[in-house]
Amino acid sequence: MEGELGRALKIERETGRLTIPSVEVTQASVFINERRVLVVSYNSQEPPGTLGYTVVVRPGHAVGAHYHHRREERILVLHGRAEFRLLDERPDTESTGRRVNVFTLDYPGTVVRVPVGVAHAILADGVMTVLQVLASSDYDPTDDVHVTLSSL
Repeated sequence: MEGELGRALKIERETGRLTIPSVEVTQASVFINERRVLVVSYNSQEPPGTLGYTVVVRPGHAVGAHYHHRREERILVLHGRAEFRLLDERPDTESTGRRVNVFTLDYPGTVVRVPVGVAHAILADGVMTVLQVLASSDYDPTDDVHVTLSSL
């Protein structure tokens, strides 16, 4: 697929493994019973970061479609089905602007580490989706670089 500036994009959907360097998917501690789902977002093992916030995404809508110059994020799926679309925009990697990972997560507490320079968009796939974002620095709108990931 041809991307911006005629660069060839390699779109990898549900490949079973991520191919953008430094992107990670892990599992937070989760405690589930008949009344609630409790997801541990901070613990002594993980860096707490500076900023944490919750995002509720309506079914069929997406959030993100940007990357950051200075901020790394850990995005936790708390509820729903989240389709992640990631594009490497870091200038010092072999996959810069050419590799897209697309995958869907639906288990509470699944965590995606999004490094600085990796564009990310999250689509609520059919149901309301609740995400918690843990960021390495305070919010700064000048750090957001918007990209088009909706057509992938």
